[in-house]
Amino acid sequence: MEEAIPTSTAKRASYRDEMNFAEFPLASISDRIPDNQKTLTFTDTIFDQGANKPVTRTLTISASDEYGLPTALDDEVILGLIQLTNQGQFESRKVHFTRYELIKLLGWRVESKSYARISESLKRWLGVTLYYDKAWWSKDEQCWVSENFHILDQVTIFDKERRERRLKTKKGDNEAGRSSFVWNEVVYESFQAGYLKQIDMDFYKSLKSSIAKRIYRFLDKRFYKREKLVFDMQEFALEHIGLNRSYHNGEIKRRLTPAVKELEEKGFLEKLPPSKRFQRQGRGKWSITCVRAKSTLVKKEIIANDSPLVHDLAERGITLVTARALVETFPENTIKEKIELVDWLVKNSDQRVSNNPAGYLYRAIEEDYALPQGFETKERKREREEKKRKEEELRKTKEAKKEKRIAAKQSSERELLDSFWNGLTEDEKAEFEDEAVKLADKFLSEQYRKGRGDQGLLFKTVRQSIIDSHIRRKLQLPEAA
Repeated sequence: MEEAIPTSTAKRASYRDEMNFAEFPLASISDRIPDNQKTLTFTDTIFDQGANKPVTRTLTISASDEYGLPTALDDEVILGLIQLTNQGQFESRKVHFTRYELIKLLGWRVESKSYARISESLKRWLGVTLYYDKAWWSKDEQCWVSENFHILDQVTIFDKERRERRLKTKKGDNEAGRSSFVWNEVVYESFQAGYLKQIDMDFYKSLKSSIAKRIYRFLDKRFYKREKLVFDMQEFALEHIGLNRSYHNGEIKRRLTPAVKELEEKGFLEKLPPSKRFQRQGRGKWSITCVRAKSTLVKKEIIANDSPLVHDLAERGITLVTARALVETFPENTIKEKIELVDWLVKNSDQRVSNNPAGYLYRAIEEDYALPQGFETKERKREREEKKRKEEELRKTKEAKKEKRIAAKQSSERELLDSFWNGLTEDEKAEFEDEAVKLADKFLSEQYRKGRGDQGLLFKTVRQSIIDSHIRRKLQLPEAA
């Protein structure tokens, strides 16, 4: 048995699942696989929007004679290896580890049986070949492709004796004495392309049923676009969960029901009565309906203990563990900004979030994505509008002061003009008015003469303007603006 070797751990809980491995099972969930069975096949038909036509996808799993087909526990081991690689940020195909840390990561009991089970599983995976026929999603090519490969290309397991020898001969080497595995290049390229989704490993490990675990991984991937999913029951159970193909509809429902109930009780699925969960669609055809209970688990665990920001992240698909870690690690403004960004991208059906909005949100926070052109946060919009409002208030204040100064000036000037006029005798006023008309602008003087007979409002206005202008001339005041 290996001794525990101290290892560096990630600063915050962050777990990933490769989405191709979440789409189709890598193992049968049957109680028992016949010793002579060396092949598993899973197939379905989907409508490929990119190709604009139906595509039949098939995964064939072929096992070695020596170690046989993978089981549900072997599937867990692969998920654990993904987490070990994630701790190193997927920087290398070759990953050093100890069986102890893998056992702890998977939540298995630390005992010799678990160490042996890890070794057996890794050997089994070396002998397993996967044949994906139009069933492996290439993120770089953005289409379903055919790929054939082993998941692992190489595995080295150090027992206690070999580890001690290596430590003596490789002094100063941080990886000395640590076991290792090497991912196949196809799988590693998918990691590098980012075809990964978040997975709540704590929730996953809390599930007792291997069927519930498989359903959780599959639905957690499929829920990225819709909260309600309806599947053909046989396709769901046989092709995506991995139940035995010999099961009839009644047995399928009997096998699925306890696992679904566990996911309901733990707050992943909305509780539905059997009549709505399983519905007959025709002779021998049944459907299964799954509704994501986004708020159930979140509300139970968050309201009393967590900040609203954790709630906001969880409502957008971030797991509780990860949401809490993000809130503890990054500034509040950064998180709020990126939440608004993803909401905006989703609203605008942006391709960047079409597959996995929660995953994009996590990376946007962690890597502090730059804000795209055309996007504006509520805070910045509020600041911009507040600045605009203050500028408008300042403009109005300046205009009001200007108008007040003009009004005061006009009032003062009016008093001066009236004082001059009132200081004249009637004869002086008549003489002054005749003189003013002669010196007035031609247009005004003509208007004055035309209106003198009826002395209407226009005449009175023109007369006052002519007289005022002449008074200004006498007092050497500037003309009115």
